[in-house]
Amino acid sequence: MKNIKKFLKSIIPEILFKTYRNFLVKIFGLEYRFKGMSSVDIFDKIYKDSVWGEDKSGNPTSGYGSQRIEIVAPYVKVVKKMIKELHCSRIVDLGCGDFNVGKNFIKNCDKYIACDISDFILNQNRQRYSYNNLEYKKINLAEDDLPIGDLAFVRLVLQHLCNNDIKNFVDYINKHKPYKYLLVTEHMVSSDSYSPNLDKPSGSNIRLLIDSAVELDKKPFNLQFKTKRIMCNISEVIIGNIESILYEF
Repeated sequence: MKNIKKFLKSIIPEILFKTYRNFLVKIFGLEYRFKGMSSVDIFDKIYKDSVWGEDKSGNPTSGYGSQRIEIVAPYVKVVKKMIKELHCSRIVDLGCGDFNVGKNFIKNCDKYIACDISDFILNQNRQRYSYNNLEYKKINLAEDDLPIGDLAFVRLVLQHLCNNDIKNFVDYINKHKPYKYLLVTEHMVSSDSYSPNLDKPSGSNIRLLIDSAVELDKKPFNLQFKTKRIMCNISEVIIGNIESILYEF
């Protein structure tokens, strides 16, 4: 794909190349298989059909970003230290997915609220993971009231949503300020034609095809915060970097 894009950019002016990228998204669609479906149905289908893959036992997963040890281990190490230093006793996981990452932080807090939009993956998690301080909640972060906590994770979730859903989420955070800290993890693309926050339909894919990524503190989202810092930046050969930014409110 990189070679094709490089060739196209060498023969097509930038403005026409961007038009071509948008044509791919709008006409063929990153998410054609989910056309006309609600967000709940989209992510239930993704897990039911194992679109993001399966583990060794044949259970649907949230993809290699939650399964590959070289991606998960550095993140877990940094976040455990961060939870301790920031004295975060109540954690909210917004988009817990298969819970292969979230399970690592149960012992580091008094309360862990694992949220997801998919009943399918939540029911799978309930069968596999049960702790006294763990609570599962079905949450559509674009529409529902969010559980209150000291720290919220939204890890490799927003990149799968359309801009309208992300904007609704950020507007809620700006208005209600339910967290002291928000840790946002997203794939970041390295490209000469990179543009943040280009729109896409909600679904299984991310903004790689259109050389974009989600940056909450930029337009059109404009997250309001006191400070931000990069907590973890993992080189990921398939796409680019997986970057975790901590926002303080």
